Amino acid sequence: MINDMKRLIKPNVTGVIGIFFLIFSNHQTVFASATEPANLNRSEMVPFYWMVFIVGGCIAVTLSYVSWRKYKGEQKKRAKKDKTFD
Repeated sequence: MINDMKRLIKPNVTGVIGIFFLIFSNHQTVFASATEPANLNRSEMVPFYWMVFIVGGCIAVTLSYVSWRKYKGEQKKRAKKDKTFD
């Protein structure tokens, strides 16, 4: 039972860590344009960070919910299988 929980949680935790790394990294996007400056201010990147956080959060919550439902379904199936006698 513990191994099942670890197997289901590990990919979700890895995804959340990756999302936070992407959001809080010091990487700035540079656009090659003659009219725009070469680097962007942090204030111009705030909407992008919010979008990444919201979309990544929705994906993480959805994957967590689906993993939890799968785990509970496997437990129910296992309990039902244990109760049947052939």
